[in-house]
Amino acid sequence: SSCPTTTSTDSLAVHAIRMKMDYEQTPRKGSVVLYVPSPEFILQEEQRSKAGEQEASSRRGEASDVFHQQPLAIPFPRLTWCGIDHTEPFAHQVGGTRCLRQLPGKFMVAKPCSERELWFYACEAAKLEPLAPLYHGSKRMQDGKPAVLLQDLTSGLKCPCVLDIKMGVCTASPDRTPQKQASFAAKDKITTTGSIGARVCGLRVYQVKSGQFKMKNKHWGKSIQFGQFAPAIEKFFNNGLRIRRGLASKFLEKLQPILRMMEQKGGFRFYSSSILFIYEGWEGQRDGPEDEEGMTAEEAAVRGAQLDMAADVDVRMIDFAHVFPMAPDDRDESYLSGLRNLMAVLQGIADGEEPAAIRMLDHTHDAALHVRNLSDTEMALPPAFAQAAADVTS
Repeated sequence: SSCPTTTSTDSLAVHAIRMKMDYEQTPRKGSVVLYVPSPEFILQEEQRSKAGEQEASSRRGEASDVFHQQPLAIPFPRLTWCGIDHTEPFAHQVGGTRCLRQLPGKFMVAKPCSERELWFYACEAAKLEPLAPLYHGSKRMQDGKPAVLLQDLTSGLKCPCVLDIKMGVCTASPDRTPQKQASFAAKDKITTTGSIGARVCGLRVYQVKSGQFKMKNKHWGKSIQFGQFAPAIEKFFNNGLRIRRGLASKFLEKLQPILRMMEQKGGFRFYSSSILFIYEGWEGQRDGPEDEEGMTAEEAAVRGAQLDMAADVDVRMIDFAHVFPMAPDDRDESYLSGLRNLMAVLQGIADGEEPAAIRMLDHTHDAALHVRNLSDTEMALPPAFAQAAADVTS
């Protein structure tokens, strides 16, 4: 089996980048623009190559080999204009209210953002590295709104599986309008946000046998109740042949630095922030006797453990539109409560427990976690806030 055509097409586009100088049509003369052929063109060229049309292959020369190389690693600082108007929708986004845009080159994404999130990435996110995506600067979109340019965490993965978990018992941040606060508070009460401190915002997981992705959106995540949360998380590890329990263990290790940071006093309070889980779903070509269905249970378990051990996984904190500096003697118990429950679920999956039997703490009636009014000092805009907004370039 292989990845879906759409994923294959995306990967081909990554490796077929062409660069040229255009002095008449680009927004700035002499600026570098990255051109990506259409998926239809790329597939047509690939089919012609496979058919053995030597004439077409010779015309392309070495370019025919580009399809199987890593994406061009073009340093961001060298691009005088990064083609913000030549973006395309990011194919691997599973959650969030703002649509990410893939920049030409496939190594960065542009995320429309609020001024507070812009400030956080520009002035504070470096303190979280490597817990947050790398920040490559900011640009203004065509509508004039700011966007942060972030590392594409799925770059280099053939079949990226992605899970977006919104963290915290309370998402009704104090900088929202009273109407919005009431709306978010009501949503928290009827979802796993208010009980567990974590809510599924979306997932996509690669199915080995079908070669397709199973996908769930935020509406599905909102429908999940307390006892359904662990089974929902387990779906992210189910590739159609087995539950990839070894990956749950690897994610637990990746979460330890986040846990240590959140347990410290001071720092930041995060409302409506998420943790993004990513792993490579592609396990190589499967056919004949090497398929797990043709193995004994013991052989399949050994091979599965080996594949999990070799798989690439990544965990990052994302979505910082409602982040506030905290008092030195305080910590974000709302986020921390959800993180501990989430880690308990991952531990249970790693240990092979029945999802329904995994124990979590229910915070439904913990009033202190559901209401948190920031002090005037915490609510005040940081000094660098205005400067970060002023530094956004067109």
